[in-house]
Amino acid sequence: MLVLDDIEKGSSEDRSGRSVKLQIAGFYGDHAVFQHGKTCILRGRAQAGKRVELTVGECRLAIFANQLGEFTFRIPPMKPASGLQMSVVCGDEKALFEDIAFGNVYIAGGQSNMAMLMKNALPDASSLDEEDLRMVRIFPLPVRSYYGAASAPEGSWIKASQETLSTFSAIGGFFAAAMAKKTQIPVGIISAAHGGVNIEAFISEYSLLNTPAYAEETARYEELVASLDLDCEIFPGDEGGKLERALRKLFPEEPADGGIEAGFCKEEYDDSEWESMLLPDSWTQAGHNHAGIFCFRRTVSLPAGAEKHRFTLHLGAVDKYDRTFINGKEIGSTGDAYSMAYWNVLRVYEVPEAIFHEGENIIAVRALSLYSICTDGGMTGPAKEMYLESEDGSIRVGLAGIWKMKETFDAGTEGMTCMRNFGQGGTNSLHILYDTMLRPIEGTALAGVLWYQGEANAICSADIYQELLEVMISDWRRNFLDSKLHFCIIQLPDFQPVHRFAPFGTWPLLREAQGRAAENTGSTLVNTIGSGDVCDIHPRNKKEVAERIADYEFARLSGNPVKIPRVKKVFLEGRGLVLQFDEELDRESPVEGFVIAGKELFAHEAAVRFLASDTIELTSEALEKPFAVWYGWAENPRGFGLKSLSGISVPPFRAALDGSLPVGKNLID
Repeated sequence: MLVLDDIEKGSSEDRSGRSVKLQIAGFYGDHAVFQHGKTCILRGRAQAGKRVELTVGECRLAIFANQLGEFTFRIPPMKPASGLQMSVVCGDEKALFEDIAFGNVYIAGGQSNMAMLMKNALPDASSLDEEDLRMVRIFPLPVRSYYGAASAPEGSWIKASQETLSTFSAIGGFFAAAMAKKTQIPVGIISAAHGGVNIEAFISEYSLLNTPAYAEETARYEELVASLDLDCEIFPGDEGGKLERALRKLFPEEPADGGIEAGFCKEEYDDSEWESMLLPDSWTQAGHNHAGIFCFRRTVSLPAGAEKHRFTLHLGAVDKYDRTFINGKEIGSTGDAYSMAYWNVLRVYEVPEAIFHEGENIIAVRALSLYSICTDGGMTGPAKEMYLESEDGSIRVGLAGIWKMKETFDAGTEGMTCMRNFGQGGTNSLHILYDTMLRPIEGTALAGVLWYQGEANAICSADIYQELLEVMISDWRRNFLDSKLHFCIIQLPDFQPVHRFAPFGTWPLLREAQGRAAENTGSTLVNTIGSGDVCDIHPRNKKEVAERIADYEFARLSGNPVKIPRVKKVFLEGRGLVLQFDEELDRESPVEGFVIAGKELFAHEAAVRFLASDTIELTSEALEKPFAVWYGWAENPRGFGLKSLSGISVPPFRAALDGSLPVGKNLID
């Protein structure tokens, strides 16, 4: 499709002098799905000033192309249908399209968990009945990272099948199949997702400029976006190159933290003043919510004759670069200071004879992470992959548990936030995915949006994510011309080591932000805890999550929206902290995921007792006057599962008697 600059103003010819032919983007072509029951748009190009006619079903419309040859039809609300013909006629030119449908149209947006292809999910597309797919159409919006607004969507609608869905968003595809089966009308799903991206990339420039926390940064970015300071000489698409260049500007040399020079890896080193940390885990769980360098030490006791054995040291993953020592001798290293490639790679090192000895030995790991994406540095496991074993298997020592830890360099969070200003070729750049993926389809009538994103914002901007999500929802509602456009917000799943309470966890904060934004905007909140994977940030059982979303969305369309159970009142009664919910609870569902604290905010596991169908009492022998409560407050919460009588999960929350948002002081495994 010709872009605006290809047409001389007031002319019906392009710059080569050729007459402009009738053009309709593939977004409106064969197999296209339009939203039933709402006014829909169809845009195209023709000769300037010429009459253009549209016929679809029993609807007939006519309009004149403007002086630039552009035209826009507004199709009045239509009933659900499929298999329609559509024709667009201008003079002696005619475009005819087959199998046009009117049904429910959704955008599936977000980052990698929404972008995950169905062929990588378990189950995959083969689990779907082809009969259930006959009413499903898909439109994969290509990911582009050029600066500036795109003028037309690339691609065309595709009829869904097991084959075509294999390379489409798993959640989007499974959701569409489930909705088509439930509603028995056509479903169109538009994917707008990409891995590792923050929410700021999906918000328009206008809205970012009008968000106080981002106004100055956005204005500065617009001034500099074409400068060499933003690496415009790096071709768009080389995002890894941009990240490495940015890190090398921030840290021209690998930071010198002094840990190795101070002898932290030696047996005689005194670590008595170091903090203790339960591993595997990210150092964010110890309250260090930033990138940097941390040194870890663990004492292992070995039997007589240990020096005669060869060992294999299994450390699990270390995010992102490690140097590993035994009794002061370096025995292995993986990654480097500027690469993201090794953040989830298991470290396995061979240890020759005579390195270990009888009695106490020191394993020391220097872990470096200069930027924060989804998780930040540490020894992240999993626990089952952390052990020491001799070559004959006669000696095996588990290494998960308490380690000594010390921060030796604070790298801050600029290694992540700098990605918002990469310009062309940076998919995290401010408003860039909105411009290139969503702006071309602005005004499209929709049934709703599925939004699954937040991992990339959890570490650096969980505290502002609620505002950003609400800004994005308002932004899209305005630009898609629907003040009530419905969003299904999919909360982050369970991931990383299991804890009953992790006070410094960033994913609980992000889930809280998602829940509050959903409540404030009238959106549907979909809890996914229980569908995650302790080791994989990309859990593969997308079908379960997609079908849960479809259940919630079908209930909404049927006039019976799902009611998310929430705490409506917290009060003290004797030695018990009493929570009253706005829904009746299922007394048979698990209730051991609560912790409570006094005003000093040192948390204790809570005993739970039902006082009524909607009221529970929380107590601890250690507390006379409980003040604060947390439920499901960990990246991967232990004991989570409390549901309403209608089977809807109580989402994670925190509360206090004075209405504050309490921050606890102690990890509870």
